[in-house]
Amino acid sequence: MKKTLSLLFAMLLILAACQRQDKPKSANKYKAPKNVATDTEGLFKMRYRLKWLDQAQFAGAYVALEKGFYLQRGLDVEILEGGPDYPQYGSLLDSSADVVGLHLLIGMNYFNSPRPVVNIGQVLQKSSTLLIGKKSTGIANLKDLAGKKVGVWRGQSYVRYFLDEQHLGIRSIPIDWSVNLLLNDAIDMMNATSYNEYHRIMMSGLDEDELVVFPLAEHGFNVVEDGLYVLKDYYKKHPQECKDFSEATMEGWLYAFEHPEEALQIVISRMRENHRPTNPGHQLWMLQHMEELILGNGEPGKLKKSDLDFANRILMESGELKKPIPYEEFCPL
Repeated sequence: MKKTLSLLFAMLLILAACQRQDKPKSANKYKAPKNVATDTEGLFKMRYRLKWLDQAQFAGAYVALEKGFYLQRGLDVEILEGGPDYPQYGSLLDSSADVVGLHLLIGMNYFNSPRPVVNIGQVLQKSSTLLIGKKSTGIANLKDLAGKKVGVWRGQSYVRYFLDEQHLGIRSIPIDWSVNLLLNDAIDMMNATSYNEYHRIMMSGLDEDELVVFPLAEHGFNVVEDGLYVLKDYYKKHPQECKDFSEATMEGWLYAFEHPEEALQIVISRMRENHRPTNPGHQLWMLQHMEELILGNGEPGKLKKSDLDFANRILMESGELKKPIPYEEFCPL
């Protein structure tokens, strides 16, 4: 069994390398600054709390740490797992983390808190969110969702905004992150990400042609997601370090996309160190789909003003904002 798994993993790495050979390298490449610290003395300590548990969704940060991109900029970075046990904003407030990953709309909500956050880097430039279900439900287009049961992750209010905009009487069912309710036909559709749950559903035995998928970005609802956030007062004290952290993280992503087999090994090693179940094929899928989301639209690492404007409209129409958040204040870099 161990030999079989090792052979499968090796084949995945070879496949990734072959796919990369035929693909032109990205013109978007961060250059490491010259004359920076290369030893461990006098480094600036930063702790980065991920949005979720270790997986290829955060490969750029792992690679930046492993390849020394943070070190080159004089940063001593510690990467901390996220997840339900470690609220990101709470980690900033209790000083257990200096940088956290947040969805744009969540970051905007915290901008109006007594201790506001600011965006120091935008990782995803395109929404990964989609609605997915089985064709056997008879759903072929959005209008077919009328009266249907759609599972929505707890805390994912923006998906409910999208469903409400359809005016179809859709039944929104709060769910956790499991795909089992969909697989067992307890719900008709659920929200998912293109880089994770979509593939998990296919790994469960369903073929792609048995599924119906509605990417929100293709239906006028492109709300960008993962970004890098710090407390506003932290940024004011350490603006250069925040800039260096963001650029090093994006350099890690660009390196990962140009060296997917090496990046995959780094991800798998990190997951095993933290005793997380690993599936090399699934992690490779995740890494490949993150590339489209990070490089496919806009300048890597920067939040576009138009994306903030769109998010402002959503939050104002939902009543969560009374006035739009100024771009220059929200994105000081």
